[in-house]
Amino acid sequence: MVDVEVQKKAGFSLQPEEEQLRVQLESIQQELNAPNLFKGRLSEMLSLIRMQSLAEPGNNSATQMESGVLASIHSHLTRQQDGISHLLDIIRDDLQHLEIIKQGLQEKVAA
Repeated sequence: MVDVEVQKKAGFSLQPEEEQLRVQLESIQQELNAPNLFKGRLSEMLSLIRMQSLAEPGNNSATQMESGVLASIHSHLTRQQDGISHLLDIIRDDLQHLEIIKQGLQEKVAA
């Protein structure tokens, strides 16, 4: 069904909804390609934790805030680790494909 729609719309310009989706996907791609952004955010979170613990060591609300920040950092690091794992899987697959191509080329040269 999707293939039929793709064939029908081949050669036509993108609809406004499709253009908006393209722009959103490009912005997500740019965010993923900016590793310094995440490092900066992580550094900022760690600084906030240090400042709060130094400012009010005995205050209970500071401890609650710190646990919220820690949860945010944990969530961010977990997502980052998942993304890296996914990228590693893609690289492993690509390396396997390249090895198959290399073997095929070597067989052609040998023949």
